[in-house]
Amino acid sequence: MHGFRFAPLIFCLFFSFGLIECKSQTKGQAAQAGQPATAEAPAQSQPVQSTGSQARYGAFQTVFTDVAKKVVPSVVSVSMERTVTAPQNPFEFFFGPDPFGSGEDGRPQSRAPRRKQKESGLGSGFITDVKGYILTNNHVVEGAQKITVQLSDEREFDAEVVGTDKPSDLAVIRIKGKIPAGLVPLKFGDSDKLEIGEWVIAVGAPFGLYETVTTGIISAKGRQNTGISTYGNFLQTDAAINPGNSGGPLVNLNGEAVGINTAIYSQSGGYQGIGFAIPVNLAKNIMESLIKSGKVTRGWLGVSIQPVSPDIADALGLKDRRGALVGDVVAGGPADKAGLKRGDVVLKLQGQDVRDANDLMNRIALIPPGSTVDLTVFRDGKQQNLKAKIAKRDEEKVAQEESGGGGGGAVEGGDISSLGMEATDLTDEVRRQFQIGGNIKTGVVVTRVDPDGSAAEAGLQEGDIIVEANRKKVDSAKDLRDIVAKAGKGKKILFLVNRKGTTFFSMATPKAK
Repeated sequence: MHGFRFAPLIFCLFFSFGLIECKSQTKGQAAQAGQPATAEAPAQSQPVQSTGSQARYGAFQTVFTDVAKKVVPSVVSVSMERTVTAPQNPFEFFFGPDPFGSGEDGRPQSRAPRRKQKESGLGSGFITDVKGYILTNNHVVEGAQKITVQLSDEREFDAEVVGTDKPSDLAVIRIKGKIPAGLVPLKFGDSDKLEIGEWVIAVGAPFGLYETVTTGIISAKGRQNTGISTYGNFLQTDAAINPGNSGGPLVNLNGEAVGINTAIYSQSGGYQGIGFAIPVNLAKNIMESLIKSGKVTRGWLGVSIQPVSPDIADALGLKDRRGALVGDVVAGGPADKAGLKRGDVVLKLQGQDVRDANDLMNRIALIPPGSTVDLTVFRDGKQQNLKAKIAKRDEEKVAQEESGGGGGGAVEGGDISSLGMEATDLTDEVRRQFQIGGNIKTGVVVTRVDPDGSAAEAGLQEGDIIVEANRKKVDSAKDLRDIVAKAGKGKKILFLVNRKGTTFFSMATPKAK
């Protein structure tokens, strides 16, 4: 994400823990504590006298009120309880186990066993149909042993987990037993049609303050690489959302759910004007799968993909910086059978432009296994059309395969020292030193990387295997030296790198000595 620096900041999931973040409070408790309680919506709207401001602003003056009346009855608070192991004794944390409390092996051990304690938490959710199904976040109910939902009319019911999906941080729960009358499902909107600057409203129970309504706009779309969940493309909003809002809806001015509030971007842990919501179009597909089977089945193409940087686009002869660069193809997988190759750039899926690597991953994941898709790829300066049959994704098995990259003697002479690295041929000794298996037949091994050199800037590491340079096969250190020499000083070199079985592309520019 351009312009974003996440490292020094905090991502907060909007889930209030009674033992960690805040004490849950009911409306009555908040009032008794001298804190302002959120005002309840009147049972019936009262006549409003015409005022100067009403004449000035017209229908806009009541637009948020109208949406709130429509949406609030569909929103619930979700409280949970679970049993956790109590933290370690502070004395033992700093000074270690009691030296006189020896175990069977004679080693010191703690005299006091870890005790169990109950932990409570509070989040939000919203009713999706009259059968009692409720959509919320996975982190709101994860590990829950007891779940209670409270409706807007203050009726409370026990609930059970229907299914959870950790990669997307979504979950579906359902009211237990006889389904109560009067449930008001919230309608789904179309998150793909949202525009930046469009008004939205967040509804939930932050800090246990039920029926809280805040307003803002869509600040950005397609936020990725946030670290919140595997499948991103988050909506960004400045509507105020805080711990306890997790799982609550983000709605448009038609009162339709367009997102599920999930996290905030903050230096303090509190609201600072940047919140993230899961697009409802993604959530709807996952919700339907969870209701149907209790789990989510995702599509799999069998490629390792990475973003197309300006340097890589230039090296490949691609005019526009778009699409997803194929760094590796899983042997025997759907992409391999379809004819995809390393270095291809996937430009379109089913006739629609592929924005970047995350866009392709998210869209493939939503395609049912067994479906055949049309792909448009850029290869050797030309576009080609391919067809691939999507397979079922095994999250654990293919996580490494699709993770992509981060982005003898040393070779001398003409000369890769200008890249700030040294490399050598694949000898038996080098294989033993860097634990390289016999399945790696070609390439040269990076044996040293100067932390201030261009190779380090490109993300290369010791033990990496350079398979290609400027789209030419590298079988020896001499091949690499010749390619670098031919490129000339200051010319970017496009490397295909194998790192622990995963290949990816990287760019480095030789520096003058």
